[in-house]
Amino acid sequence: MSPSADLPETRETLEAIAAADQTKTISELRKTVTSETTPLPLRFRALFSLKHVACNSKGPDSDAAIEAIAAGFASPSALLKHELAYCLGQTANLVAVPYLRDVLCDLKEDPMCRHEAAEALGALGDASQLDILREYRDREGEDVCITETCEIAIDRIEWENSEQRKLEKLRKR
Repeated sequence: MSPSADLPETRETLEAIAAADQTKTISELRKTVTSETTPLPLRFRALFSLKHVACNSKGPDSDAAIEAIAAGFASPSALLKHELAYCLGQTANLVAVPYLRDVLCDLKEDPMCRHEAAEALGALGDASQLDILREYRDREGEDVCITETCEIAIDRIEWENSEQRKLEKLRKR
């Protein structure tokens, strides 16, 4: 179950609200996501609004939305940071990669957040991330949650970039 599942609203509800929240600017949404005095459900609403922009815009707006999401990693809330990483992985935008790498590489970060960052890197499918994922998969003393997630992310990236997958995509056309 997703850590956000215990919130009063479901992810789907928050995404619907996010689509309606498009009148707010990226800057306003960033302020909400990064505000430690704003209640967590409102921060999640702002996060899903930013994710909507990142997934449905191109160029500067998408990049700015990703940067605004990533600004939330300064929060002490592991639940929020887990969801930030999840949303970045859903954007299909490689602008998110350095932020996710930073979370994965931060050994002081909550393992739940690092796990989600590794999973998000796998979801983005960028083969240039294989080395960092292998490093943490093989790191001595690493949390098993991280090593296993890195292994899954590696498998996904290798599959997404394989000849067999390319042929499968051609057959579906």
